[in-house]
Amino acid sequence: MADRVLAEYETEDALAAAIRRFHGEGYRRLDAYLPFPAHEVDEALGGRPSRLPYAIFVFGILGAGGAYFLQWFLVGFLYPLIVGGRPPHFPLAFVIITFEMGVLFAGLSAFFGTLVVGRLVRLLDEVQGTPGFDSATRDRFWLEVSMRDPAYDSGVARRLLAETGALRIEVPEVLR
Repeated sequence: MADRVLAEYETEDALAAAIRRFHGEGYRRLDAYLPFPAHEVDEALGGRPSRLPYAIFVFGILGAGGAYFLQWFLVGFLYPLIVGGRPPHFPLAFVIITFEMGVLFAGLSAFFGTLVVGRLVRLLDEVQGTPGFDSATRDRFWLEVSMRDPAYDSGVARRLLAETGALRIEVPEVLR
């Protein structure tokens, strides 16, 4: 049994209007598949701003702090060397690696965070096998209504999809 219903729309305006209509009826678990970014659809979906930039900042600071601590622990505490009359803990010598490790950890967290937040780690999704869904990469706009939505009712959802001008309504097959 599939856990979603897909509907194809001709224009992004029709898709955005359908999303607003579903929101008006109490549906919240909606998703859209488009051939290009559309701000109107993003606004209609009403997604929260991403917390990914905060995670990137935190991992960057942790990477930089960890690098500084490791340098201090090894060079300034465990194996202190007195070179040129400088003290063992000379912060200026640690700046470059501290900065580089901060950038490295921030970059890695941005890369992997984007994969996770964008749900790009899935190798296969049953939506891809839906008849006609390949048009989402060319010229059509698709709306996904989750059957797990608390407001979901099969008859009401299909009626709303038809009333909002859906060109076709499909239920993806479950892949095993």
